[in-house]
Amino acid sequence: MSTEGGAAGAVISLRATLANSKWLGTACPKCSGVFAVADQVVLCPSCFSAHHASCWGENGNTCAKDQTPGRIIEPRGRGASPASEVPRPVQAPAAPAPAAPAPAAPAPAAPVAPPAAVARPAAPTKPAAPAAPAKGAGPAVRDAKGLRPMDGVRARIESATSGLAPVFGTAIDEVTVTVPPENLPEAARRLKETDGLKFDYLRCLSGVDYQSDGIEVVYHLFSTRLAQKCVLKTRLAAEGDAVGTVTTVWAGADWHERETAEMFNIRFEGHPYPEPLLLERDDQGTIVPGPVLLKRFKLRPKEPPAQYGFPEEE
Repeated sequence: MSTEGGAAGAVISLRATLANSKWLGTACPKCSGVFAVADQVVLCPSCFSAHHASCWGENGNTCAKDQTPGRIIEPRGRGASPASEVPRPVQAPAAPAPAAPAPAAPAPAAPVAPPAAVARPAAPTKPAAPAAPAKGAGPAVRDAKGLRPMDGVRARIESATSGLAPVFGTAIDEVTVTVPPENLPEAARRLKETDGLKFDYLRCLSGVDYQSDGIEVVYHLFSTRLAQKCVLKTRLAAEGDAVGTVTTVWAGADWHERETAEMFNIRFEGHPYPEPLLLERDDQGTIVPGPVLLKRFKLRPKEPPAQYGFPEEE
């Protein structure tokens, strides 16, 4: 079917009418003909009304209801078969060559005495399996290969964050330090600028929703100069609360903070451009659809149709 000479518009594809298609038994807005199983149709990208494919083309590649344009893409394989698929004439198989005479049967071999039984060596004893860790125990704490030992890293962080009310811990192979929100920007500055620490790279910034226990903001840090790492944390009491930005310490925190703010409904005070990164604001200025990573946010059963998508066939 030709689609030449019509309006451009969205790219739409041909659809076959199935027994469960929503438009089965309805009428085409162009010719008023009722759709039957196996009819080729297209759906308007604006109002989703079904049209016979031929009617769509006759209407100038536009919807008969609202004149929305759309270009039909022909699925591959339609039309005449290519020359490479034309069957070749079958040739008769060549007559088989006469069989060679069978060789004379060999003389029977003399019986061979079975070898004497050889004792098999005993299998080596396997070492006992290590005892299973206690139920509920986390991964074992260990130093990361190729990085500085955690004991020295922790000692230097304890000295640098003195007076900021730090609380220390260990997460498998890295030191964790938690400070109150009001001390977070200063702790970040010290971790980057202090000799022996030099955490110059913010690997990641994320949020964790602990519901009634607040929202934790997590900063994963690394020193490219000294080959060491740590995790800096703070805890906000509830959504809507704020912590100071660290974009003045690590410029790469810009997009991390914008995404965390929109996903968890928190604020980073002093951010140079505190606008949503992945979501958008409606006419009232509200971020929609909302803080999708909070546990209170209800998941949708299915995605809404895209601008040029089509409703699902059920």
